[in-house]
Amino acid sequence: MSGYFGIARFDGGLIDPGLLERIARHLSFRGPDGTSVWTNKRFGGCFTRMDTNSAPQSRQQPVVLEASYFLWGDIRLDGRADLLAQLGRPHPQLVPDWTSEELLLLAWNRWGTEALTRVIGDFSFALWDAREQTLICARDFIGARPLYYVYVGGVFYFGNTLNSFHGVADISLKLDEQFIADFLIDGASPDAERTAFSEIHRLPAGHLLKFSKDGIEMRRFCKLPVEDPLEFPQEQDYVAAYLELLRQAVKDRLPRGSVALYLSGGLDSGSVSAIAAQIADAHGQKDQLRAFTLAWQPFFRDPEPEFAAISAQHLGIAHEVLTDPELIAFGGADSREWLVPEPDQEYFYLREKRLAEKIANHSSVVLGGDGGDDVLNGQSWPYLTHLWRKRDWQRIARDFGGYLWVNQRFPPLRAGLRGKLRTFLQPADKFVGYPEWLNPEFETRLSLKQRWIELGNPPRNPEHPLHPQAYQSLHDGYWASVLEMEDAGWNGVPLETRTPLLDLRVLRFMFRLPPLPWCIDKHLSRLMMTNRLPDAVVRRPKTPLTGHPLDYCSFASDWPSQASEVDRNRIGMFVNWDKWCETLSRPKGSLRWLNLRPVSLMYWLKAVENRMGIQ
Repeated sequence: MSGYFGIARFDGGLIDPGLLERIARHLSFRGPDGTSVWTNKRFGGCFTRMDTNSAPQSRQQPVVLEASYFLWGDIRLDGRADLLAQLGRPHPQLVPDWTSEELLLLAWNRWGTEALTRVIGDFSFALWDAREQTLICARDFIGARPLYYVYVGGVFYFGNTLNSFHGVADISLKLDEQFIADFLIDGASPDAERTAFSEIHRLPAGHLLKFSKDGIEMRRFCKLPVEDPLEFPQEQDYVAAYLELLRQAVKDRLPRGSVALYLSGGLDSGSVSAIAAQIADAHGQKDQLRAFTLAWQPFFRDPEPEFAAISAQHLGIAHEVLTDPELIAFGGADSREWLVPEPDQEYFYLREKRLAEKIANHSSVVLGGDGGDDVLNGQSWPYLTHLWRKRDWQRIARDFGGYLWVNQRFPPLRAGLRGKLRTFLQPADKFVGYPEWLNPEFETRLSLKQRWIELGNPPRNPEHPLHPQAYQSLHDGYWASVLEMEDAGWNGVPLETRTPLLDLRVLRFMFRLPPLPWCIDKHLSRLMMTNRLPDAVVRRPKTPLTGHPLDYCSFASDWPSQASEVDRNRIGMFVNWDKWCETLSRPKGSLRWLNLRPVSLMYWLKAVENRMGIQ
């Protein structure tokens, strides 16, 4: 999770090394193992390295190939052997010192932008092509590594840490009002390119950006293919194929030395932990693993630590339950530690940061189970309609009838039929839940009631015939936004999260699975983990939280009275503060969660103003 920042310009001006040195000092928190600064006439950047004890990493940047390509980025490539085979190079065991950055440059030199369809892994980078006088920025398909950019006055700035742009005098910190409005009414902006600042943009996951004297071009370079469903002769063939792919995904992500694992009481993180334990055991390094469970005890009953403990014991790995003695919404929001780059709904920011710091004390890398629900907890309705359109009555009888015979119930369709019927019989008020505390002028100017309707009815594009919802969610930037909030640029903790279940090889396989029976209630995962995890975990149904954190936390109930006149004026551009105060004592649970967005915005505005000043 190294840090980088750079500048490219065609306006005839010079790159300021002093600016890059200052930003490098700011980025030292995410790269404590080395710093480099480099400039030429049109292009320059800085880099701070974090050593994760993984595949070889470049010790300084830019990484240069034949004086033609100059690369800055945060890059970790998977499938090195396959990539080298495509390049016609020796087996990676014969070239153990080649870094991910060098491999990427070799691929780029061979295939140009097509290289992005051949490399897999977690990456964001900027590559200067000296021959074409072009800067190329790219971000991997899932968006595990962020990338932000600004183009102003003929100068292009790029980097992977949003707050670092605040140190550039030429970049305005004028707010993006549409981003703020979307946050207040929906919790986030659906536009993956927006940030909270109108001049600062994020590169969406799976996208490529080109900057040259002709301006900026941007396009998506990666989409998951829509392929025919797999047809294996035996049930165990599906299990074996999935297990091998997941094993490779975990192996590619395991660093040498100490490794942290997120371990809940469920199947997804349990599967990753089980495979990691098996691989580490084969190399005599099982004692380097430590599983961590984030718990809500003692505030309400949380069964996750109990199930996680029996999984850890079964796997023979060290286990630690992480909790915090305090649960205070916005606790410490007035402190210098509150570094949130954008307003968000993480109201226990410092609590989450403290827990992340405990994990980082063990390892700079943590493997998690994110992504398992997208396909493997899917729906059967699209599969039924797909077969119906094809008039494949034999497969309908075989798959749906077979499921009914084995499980004594029809498979869950998850087509939303009940909701549609209720809406038809008793149309719902389309403005239920709409914030009543918005500043009227702000609300009218941005047509927020119309925006509320649009956000509540997002366009559906069922590109995948069997897994349409999962396919769409993996292309709309959802996981990029989740993983961005676990990035060091968000919480200030040098801890790199890796997600084997979101590996492209694993995802391609999942999307070829017939939904029945493999994707109903994680049937494939349960078969794969039989005897690898405790039976109680394998058979455990997906379980929601037994309580809502905001119903149990300590509230600063005097927020309204403590908010200074300056605070009220600051937030007043967007929120009618007095009207918002009337709503504080009303709802509980999720509705209270929504009603605290103005508080999040207020603290964020104050923090940004204290650091740099809002324009």
